[in-house]
Amino acid sequence: MSKQIMSDDLNRRLVELLLEEGRISHAELAERLGVSRPTIIERVKRLETEGVISGYSARVSPASVLKPSVAFVSVRHRNGDDDALEAAYLEALRNEPDVLEAHSMAGEDCLLLKIVADTPMGIHDRLKRIRSLGEQVSTRTAIVLQTHFVKPGPSPFPPDLSVPRKPRK
Repeated sequence: MSKQIMSDDLNRRLVELLLEEGRISHAELAERLGVSRPTIIERVKRLETEGVISGYSARVSPASVLKPSVAFVSVRHRNGDDDALEAAYLEALRNEPDVLEAHSMAGEDCLLLKIVADTPMGIHDRLKRIRSLGEQVSTRTAIVLQTHFVKPGPSPFPPDLSVPRKPRK
């Protein structure tokens, strides 16, 4: 990805608007940013091609799909340099519908997962499944009591230039 693409103020403002409203039309973007619709279309295509925008999706509340129990799970698994085993384990996790995120970590734990379930007992069942997917897997779990906010992505502006987001209604 070219660093220069995000040094452009119009691109940063465009990304900021798309973070707030991913379904906004090209015409509305052009109007809000004071540029032509073809300019917006070209910029969005380039941002997608460069990997700045990696996709568009609906954000679904876990509770709305009857999975209000959320947990973050630290995973440790068998030490070693077997990349194939690790890739297979990650692929198995990717195929688990209630594992929403997986992040490699530095430190004692290997991965940090975000999982959802219908009940705390459902979290327990998913933990057993996660441990069964690999060799010598152990987990430590933190149950989420309340989610205060989730952001769709990082601001494209440096911290001192960030545009405060409008309060959501």
